[in-house]
Amino acid sequence: MTNELLFRIIFIILWLIFITNLTWIRYTTRKTTDTSSTIQAIRHESRLHIIALAMFGPFWFGGIILYMIFPGLIAFLSIPLPDWFRAIMIGVAIPSIPFTIWGYRTIGKNWVHAFESSTFLQMKTQTLVTNGPYRYVRNPIYLGSFLYILSLALIAANWLILLPTVPLIILVYSQMKNEEAMLIDKFGNEYREYMKRTPRLIPRVK
Repeated sequence: MTNELLFRIIFIILWLIFITNLTWIRYTTRKTTDTSSTIQAIRHESRLHIIALAMFGPFWFGGIILYMIFPGLIAFLSIPLPDWFRAIMIGVAIPSIPFTIWGYRTIGKNWVHAFESSTFLQMKTQTLVTNGPYRYVRNPIYLGSFLYILSLALIAANWLILLPTVPLIILVYSQMKNEEAMLIDKFGNEYREYMKRTPRLIPRVK
């Protein structure tokens, strides 16, 4: 078995884990939120998400499918990354999934992304979650997801996967400002104080 084939098999396994995890989170969100609210949230999804999916999604998914099934067709777009670096990316990707799940399980029904803004602001049961991974960063679900998909792109070492990944991350990152604005409207000074002591994505090194 060649190193390239081994990396491709690992990529496929990690990708299937990612899709399974994403499906589980979506399913759980629908179970723990009001169905009409969830539908409204989908209909009112931000323009940034729509732009990201429309512009980069097809290239991203297409590149992934070609790499998994017909890698020879996109071999000319390979990135000459050393095997040791791709192995490190596997080491980054593997703990990213449990970290993302930890973030989601900690926040549970308080996940702002599961609601339309007006619905979220009206709910009286919401509480500001600052425990678990939220002690270290304000957006652990995003952090884990970003690390995972970027690691996958570098494991594949192909421009057709890496190039759409970067703008997708940037566009989704910009969406965090809107969600944090909702949290400020909801929790006021409590969330502002939380912002002061907790970084958005990169944990502080003490």
